[in-house]
Amino acid sequence: MYDTALATVQLTMDAAKAYGRDDLAYRLSHVADRLRDPAVRVLVVGEFKQGKSSLINALVNAPVCPVDDDVATSAPTAIRYAEEPWATVTYEPDDPSSEPAPEAIELDALPLYVAEGGNPGNRRRVRIVEVGLPRRILSQGVVLIDTPGVGGLGSAHTATTVAALPMADALLFLTDASQELTAPELEFLATARDACPNIAFVLTKIDFYPEWRRIRDIDAAHLERLGMDVPILTTSATLRRKAIESKDRALNLESGYPYLAEHLATVASGDANRSIKTAVADLHGAVDQLRSAFVAEKETLEHPDDASAVVARFTQAKAKAEELRSKAAKWQVTLNDGIADLTADIDHVLRARMRLTTREAEATIDEQDPAEIWDEFEQWLQRRVSHDLAQTYLELSARADELSERVAGHFDDGVESIRIEPDATDALQTAAAIETRKRIEDESPSIGGKGLIAMRGSYGGFLMFGMIARMAGLAMLNPATAVIGVLMGTKAVRDEKRRRLTMRRQQAKITTRQYIDDATFAIAKETRDTLRQVQRHLRDHYQGRAEEMNRSISESLQAAKGAMKIDTEQRTRRLRDVVAELQRLDGLRQRIDALEGSTEGKPT
Repeated sequence: MYDTALATVQLTMDAAKAYGRDDLAYRLSHVADRLRDPAVRVLVVGEFKQGKSSLINALVNAPVCPVDDDVATSAPTAIRYAEEPWATVTYEPDDPSSEPAPEAIELDALPLYVAEGGNPGNRRRVRIVEVGLPRRILSQGVVLIDTPGVGGLGSAHTATTVAALPMADALLFLTDASQELTAPELEFLATARDACPNIAFVLTKIDFYPEWRRIRDIDAAHLERLGMDVPILTTSATLRRKAIESKDRALNLESGYPYLAEHLATVASGDANRSIKTAVADLHGAVDQLRSAFVAEKETLEHPDDASAVVARFTQAKAKAEELRSKAAKWQVTLNDGIADLTADIDHVLRARMRLTTREAEATIDEQDPAEIWDEFEQWLQRRVSHDLAQTYLELSARADELSERVAGHFDDGVESIRIEPDATDALQTAAAIETRKRIEDESPSIGGKGLIAMRGSYGGFLMFGMIARMAGLAMLNPATAVIGVLMGTKAVRDEKRRRLTMRRQQAKITTRQYIDDATFAIAKETRDTLRQVQRHLRDHYQGRAEEMNRSISESLQAAKGAMKIDTEQRTRRLRDVVAELQRLDGLRQRIDALEGSTEGKPT
């Protein structure tokens, strides 16, 4: 299907060049590029040690993702189709403005880059590892992406995964059959539901847990409560491996992997249909613009008495096209106002989320001793900020798509809106680089120090009550004053302990606010930069379409005016040539219609 579509795009590009429309040919070249790389990005997501790497290895029948009881994935791995096996690694650049180049590595060395054992905490700063394999399931354009599992869905890695959801074509969510879905898993699914168009639920390790059917039914009820109507697939990597070794088809079916492969094939087919339908829309627009000049000329040649009306109609259309090109065009106003509103709204949403995080953090500090929980609290705070950022980018992506549709609505020729996929990588890296300014530690006094505090506290009580005792004719030092002194000393120690705890809590709150202020300041800059990039992208795209429309209408107007000036004999010859050109373009359009018809009735 892709080959037929590519051939049709190439034929249309050749026609555009032949008619001197290099602008249309240039736009169609990008359509061809998209068809040449039909990547269907499938994110494989799940809690720590739920079998993500095992599932990918079993699908492609190759140990591309390290698997062990003590091994966790520390960097994302993308597995795509290649005629010969290969592997590359791409590192995070030192200069954020530069684009890093992938470096070739040996397949056997993959654990050194993607596993926690060889790359703990991703200290190598690996952005992504890519692997090419000659596998039929990958030949349809499927790209399996094994996401980091260190820390599970509560870790900072999840923020990166959440931010990548709008750019994914499909999601495989994994959980094993040992227990029902947990709160973090349900929270992630609720987020993914609105961000990813195609989700499948995969229950793994069904061979280890006899009660897997009951767990499946419980999970299905959870998904129903979330309003998620998604396919539920059950798999066993162990059965799959044994089936391949013994070539046992029945055992392979029992493993569930044929059904999973069928689901991925359906996803790839649907994505292919969407890609081809998008290409067909671009092809129709290009052919219509190529035809417009000949249609105008044909009308004038066939009906010379109505030529003035034809010219007037195209003159009016040219005025509208000129208006679309101007900086004061309605679509420009919609874009500029939309970006301004979106910038303010996203900034407000980000700050609102950060304020909520601050309140939750301070509530936690008020309930516990910061010195005892600081390590865990600091990690939670960083994860929460990353989560807030990822959620903000999800909203930014959705709102940018809505803005693109509003801008496209100002074009009368049915210009398709473009999808916006903002990259949150830089923003997440910026957030990850921010650290708290102070470490909160317990500075309780030593035993000697506590003794001094007790002595200071007891001295005042002993002196005061001793004087009262002397006035009553008793000795200054007596059992009553001794007890009172001890009680006063104990109270002084407790008061000092409370005072120090209060100070630690105040310091922890100040440190938390400083961290969140620093993060908000840096992240707000990243979101504004992202929105400026979105604005430029939309402006350049729709400005290009306005230029194309203006040129097509201008050529149509010139053709109509030129046809008015020729005599009867020339008109007959020219009409024959114009009809022949239109027949060629109509033939091309019929080929495009046939391509569109090949996708009708197929799942998208």
